[in-house]
Amino acid sequence: MTNFTAEPGSLGKLSWDKGQSGDGADIQRQVWSVEVKGGQAPMVRHGSEQVRAVRMVQDGRLGFAASRTKSWLELKQEALRSCANGPETKLDEPVIGSTAGSNIKSRWTSAMIPQMNGAALTLYHTLQNLSSDFRPSVTISFVQVTTQLTTSNGGQAVWTQGYWDVSAGGRRVNGTDFHGIAETRLKADDIPDINQLGLDLAQRFGWGQDLQTIDSGKYPIVFLPPVTMGLLTSVLARLSGPSLISGNSPWEDQREQQVLSPLLSIFSDATIPDGPRTSPFDDEGTSTGKWALIENGILKNFVLNRDAARHLGLEPQGMGYRPAPTAMPLSLPANLVIQPSASSFSELLNRFPRMLVLNGWIGGRPTNPLRGDIAGNASDLYFSEQGVITGRVKNAVISVNVFDALSHQLVDVGQDASWVAQGMMQAAPGKLPPLLIDHVDVTVRQ
Repeated sequence: MTNFTAEPGSLGKLSWDKGQSGDGADIQRQVWSVEVKGGQAPMVRHGSEQVRAVRMVQDGRLGFAASRTKSWLELKQEALRSCANGPETKLDEPVIGSTAGSNIKSRWTSAMIPQMNGAALTLYHTLQNLSSDFRPSVTISFVQVTTQLTTSNGGQAVWTQGYWDVSAGGRRVNGTDFHGIAETRLKADDIPDINQLGLDLAQRFGWGQDLQTIDSGKYPIVFLPPVTMGLLTSVLARLSGPSLISGNSPWEDQREQQVLSPLLSIFSDATIPDGPRTSPFDDEGTSTGKWALIENGILKNFVLNRDAARHLGLEPQGMGYRPAPTAMPLSLPANLVIQPSASSFSELLNRFPRMLVLNGWIGGRPTNPLRGDIAGNASDLYFSEQGVITGRVKNAVISVNVFDALSHQLVDVGQDASWVAQGMMQAAPGKLPPLLIDHVDVTVRQ
């Protein structure tokens, strides 16, 4: 569908009986992409998903139903039936205008395909030139989500979020040695800088040409943005509604107290220009903004959807998002942002004579998020000496406790923030800088 205009009335026959409470959402997610790999001609794809979702509250319990095919009447009936066994809720409805954000136009035009084609081929050929045995892959996508929402108190809103996603990288196989590199760039107004991405990937490829052997021990490590996001999983667990309502979060009574390093400030920001979740409303129709979660290490706000906020006697702040179109809005941040510092990557590398740089780990997620213990096989790890990266390290396991790492072990925060896309292991997109953490446990299998 191109150049469409979303009309609030397209929610169609969804209506509310007297005394009923709930909301309905029509969510359309569209993706246009160009992919180049394996020496093949560019492949153009278009995928579209349209989901209808209804939440109902009856006798203090929450019911939910979602479908790609069922009518609004069928969904309302299903949601009402599910209320009987649903969770206890204090969900209320936001007060929004009857046509808030109406007449939102699609940003997609067919003229974007040649632009995507040219950029993908340019980047692909740049990566091809790294080495004759390097196998590159490039995907450039434009993602657009249009949400139409109606509430039983008469509110209606419609908004569109759109952004570019460039994923590029490849692998080099030399006997039993496998070296893979990958990077993602997100941007709202145009395709991210292809030339800079090519330079960054070439640099990473160069870092990995030589292998370095190190001993097991404790090392200072620069955690690059993809693994920084893994550390924040445990932080969000302690900040989120379900943990607070159940009384399982150690931070439930720590508001305005020091919980992390003074170097660390973390925000939920729905106003940042390039954010995938930048919009005037969250997925529940609550007005959004920029909220400090942790400011200079001090706990400022929790991550709460409307239900969790009302359970805790707090005002909703616009942090109710669907992890997928068919899911209910959960207590999730908008765009997760760590405030960068003035320290360049080169300055981070010169803080210690010998250190490591980590860009990827397999299994790097906490088994118990509230406790924060993480161990992962380092899949993208480099050794630095006297500020110069001298090679790649294999067969290493990195182990941290997130809350120790982000408290007394955090040495510095970098200035070069980049986007990490939402994914299976990331509940929100994030714009994150590198973090320099000291005394990290490294176990090397010789």
